[in-house]
Amino acid sequence: MSRADTVTKEVKYFHELLQEEINLPELSELSETTLRRLLDRIYRFETRCTVKKQKYSEKLCVQFRGRIADLLLLMDNFDLQDAIANRDSIQDNINNVA
Repeated sequence: MSRADTVTKEVKYFHELLQEEINLPELSELSETTLRRLLDRIYRFETRCTVKKQKYSEKLCVQFRGRIADLLLLMDNFDLQDAIANRDSIQDNINNVA
């Protein structure tokens, strides 16, 4: 299973968990526009809860936002997880050449 498929499943899972609490719309498609709107809605929800000092599932919201951001990057053909994992080997290669 590719990372994009895994992250897509995680986004759907977190959406299902938080749909009622945040009052999220149904997820019919996972396009860039839909994900950006979803991300914006989560930010507004968290801000409103913080201002009103209401309790909410903060940890889940942070994880959900992270998965959405990760999926947006994967849609742009950039795998941040892979880039982080390979940065040490790239740095070692640069030091060996110099």
